[in-house]
Amino acid sequence: MTFADQNLAQKAANGDVGAFAQLVQSHSGLVYRVALRILGAEDAQDASQEVWIRVWRSIERFRGESAFSTWLYKITVNTCLSTHRKKQARGAREYGDELLNLSSVPSGGEDDPEAAALTEERREKLYRALGRVRAEHRAALILRHMEGLSYAEVAEILGVPDGTAKGWVSRGRAALLVALTEEEREGEGPNDEVSRS
Repeated sequence: MTFADQNLAQKAANGDVGAFAQLVQSHSGLVYRVALRILGAEDAQDASQEVWIRVWRSIERFRGESAFSTWLYKITVNTCLSTHRKKQARGAREYGDELLNLSSVPSGGEDDPEAAALTEERREKLYRALGRVRAEHRAALILRHMEGLSYAEVAEILGVPDGTAKGWVSRGRAALLVALTEEEREGEGPNDEVSRS
């Protein structure tokens, strides 16, 4: 599949719109999934479209030194981080109702409405908690634990050394746990001592 992607990318770089369309069709799920996890449902669609605009504009610079998917992840993450920074500068973000696909959040039985409600509540808390994690750390965490990429791939996509990628994943996990703990405390009632970092 990598060879096919490389071939399509080369054709697209030479102006073959059909080859580019095949790349979009093959990888649009990956782009949207990553955008959804980094930005939430409200901004994922727009960010996904921006990714494909950026890919089209820069495809002639793709040299095939890494897999096309690695190059695409990099553009996707950078686009999402840029979108996040712009939105953060305008004010607080709100997440949509789309759900993350995390194995750490158990699914409730469809026959048990109470279990389903608890599961939905946990997912909403997880979404809010992810929103509190620094954008670069969240991206590293998502790439490593939700996308299943190696630390080397995460480092390449984020353009940082391997050690930095490992540190960002670790810090992302720690920040997520702190944010989840804060979510639990806030759910128990008002608490003036809870500080947001």
